Amino acid sequence: MIFKFVRIYLFISIVLATAVLADDESDAKQLPPLETFIIEPIELEHIVVWIPAAKAGPFINQSCKTETNCLYSCELPATVIHTKTDFCPDGVARLLAEYTAHYHEQNLPLMIFNGWQWECPYSLSQFETVTYDLPERTGCWENSWEAILTHSIGSIEAQWLQIFPSDDVTNISDSNNQISQIEVRTFKSLRTRNGYPKERQL
Repeated sequence: MIFKFVRIYLFISIVLATAVLADDESDAKQLPPLETFIIEPIELEHIVVWIPAAKAGPFINQSCKTETNCLYSCELPATVIHTKTDFCPDGVARLLAEYTAHYHEQNLPLMIFNGWQWECPYSLSQFETVTYDLPERTGCWENSWEAILTHSIGSIEAQWLQIFPSDDVTNISDSNNQISQIEVRTFKSLRTRNGYPKERQL
């Protein structure tokens, strides 16, 4: 009698479990699509190169003695242009700023505005000083100064996707509406060079 009751109980349990699994499968087909956010790899072009920074002259040595350790200063403005489209999430634009800041952290602080934008609200600039010498009796007619330019241009795109239970994938956003772009220029290491070594003949 007990064994018969156990068999009936097991049979009912199996039938109920099968019914529950069938209901779960029917519910799974009716589940809404899964939405996910995909960020494409950051595109960043980065160069470091010596460029002409300033030019001054002529400097005339009127004391007729060798003058050494003459100082010259010039202003090298740093610029940051960071934009994003209206539908681009703030976190994506901030990721681009933080990634680009790695190349400029020695010359320009990362200042985040509005939760995502890298800004220089006070036009932060660098004042660099170079030392040069004036030869005796003559003057350097044309002197030029060079500095190291660090220039970065980058962009990042993102997409919203819907993944259906049938493994179909639909792009519910236009990638052109979810893009952030940045351009950063900083300078350092000013040095002097006689671009045209002309001397005044007395």
